[in-house]
Formats: sequence, structure tokens, C-alpha cells
Amino acid sequence: MTTFQGILDFIKPERVGQYWFRGNSITPQQRIFGGQVLAQCLMAANQTVDESMLAHSMHAYFLRAGDPNEPIEFEVDPIRNGRSFATRRVVARQRQQAIFNTSISYQVVEQGLEHCAAMPDVLIEPFDGTQPVRSNGEIRWPLLARYGVERMRGKSNHNPVEAASQSNWYRVMGSMRDEQRQHQAGLALISDFSLLATTVIPHNSTDFEKEYMFASLDHAIWFHAPIDLNETILYYCDSPWSGNARGFNRGQFWSQKGTLLASTTQEGLMRKRSR
Repeated sequence: MTTFQGILDFIKPERVGQYWFRGNSITPQQRIFGGQVLAQCLMAANQTVDESMLAHSMHAYFLRAGDPNEPIEFEVDPIRNGRSFATRRVVARQRQQAIFNTSISYQVVEQGLEHCAAMPDVLIEPFDGTQPVRSNGEIRWPLLARYGVERMRGKSNHNPVEAASQSNWYRVMGSMRDEQRQHQAGLALISDFSLLATTVIPHNSTDFEKEYMFASLDHAIWFHAPIDLNETILYYCDSPWSGNARGFNRGQFWSQKGTLLASTTQEGLMRKRSR
């Protein structure tokens, strides 16, 4: 069985200089999954920041499609080291060209005012291990299993799901080590699932993958609370707008106890194919 922790250990960038790292990709895939590079940049930057700090936000741009058969080089820029906050900029490159860049802000754990919105009322169903397939028998979302992740579609408990939203329960295969930075990196990887697809829900099409070209443009994630990926988590996503060949999406990760773990946003390209 492919374990999620094993995947994170495999893709973790190796330190080859003070602020220089090199990492590999999971194969086979046509182009590097964006969530992988998000996680790798976070894991590289983590190695340059004091362990008393945890990431609280990431803001990233997908610049070019990555080649999964080529190593990725990660350059970490230590922009700021403060007593309670630190900032890192990470650029991922292949063949001397930037394919991805992100800014990451870190903070020490502090006490403060607390409040939290109510968790969406979504039923959790037992994971049955089945995967959706295409009409030709191929697995529809092979990257999920390739990265050691299982997904079950959520169902609203009382109110019907809104036209431009979806809920998914995620569970990782195997157990995770009790290291919060590992769980943050894992959540960053999972955060790129579901978001982009949310923007097409309000629109009618027989086969969006054939009619449109999709690509993530930018991505942001805010970490709110300690994460435990040894438990099943809910990812609620909605899309309030699309236009100009782009779609805007928002996401919320929830624990089963109703704690808001993280929030995400992403804008993606959804361009009509000319042929």
C-alpha cells in the first residue's frame, strides 16, 4: 500500500546548500501536480526556520507546467527573521526556469481572541475504497491513489448543496508521524484537490475535460489550528465567480469535531478549447 507519509518522505526536498534544495516527483503523471510543489516548497522552507515557528499562510503562483521526470530545484530566500514572525520566499525551478513561487509566513504559537464559524452540516459516509471510472474503464482521478489519498463525496445533512459548492471527506492512507509541520505539508498537498473543479459545477457540459483547458493560476492557504491527518477531514469548497476564462474558488478544511483547520483560495484557468 502507498502510504501518505511515505509519499511525503519521498518528495521532501534534500538540502544541497544553505538555502538550496532538490526534490523529485511522483510518477507517472503528465505534469507535476500543483499540490506536490506546494508541499515541497513548505518542507524546504521549514528547514530554514526555527522549530518554534509554524507556517500560518502561503501565497503561491503556478508559473509553468512542471516535468515529473526532471528534478526540481528549490531556492529559499530568508527575507525576514523576527522574534514572533519569519518570512520565506521559495522559487521552484526546472531547466533554469521558474515553474512555481510562493511566500510563506511563520509565527510562534501565541494566545489571543478566538472565534470560529459553524461547520457545514455534511454527512460523513464510510470509505468503501471504490474509485470513479470513465466510460472506457480508466480510473477518473488516478492522482488521488498515487499520492496516498482517499476521497468520499459528502452529502448535505439537511439543506441541499448549493449550485456552486461541493463537500469532500479526505483520508490519508497509513498513519502520519506526530509532527505538526508534516501535517501542514500534507494539508497543503491535499488543498489542491477539489478546488479547481468547483468552478465548473454551475455550468452544463457533457465533458468539461474535453471542452476546456484547465490550469491552476494561483493558490493561497491559511493555517488556523493544529492539524491531525490521522483523522478524516472535510474539505468544503465553493465558487462565487467565474469569467474572462478564469474561475475563483474558496475552500475550508474542517476536523470532525467542527474545528476550522485551514482556509484556501485559488483562481484557475478554464479556457474553451478551439478544437
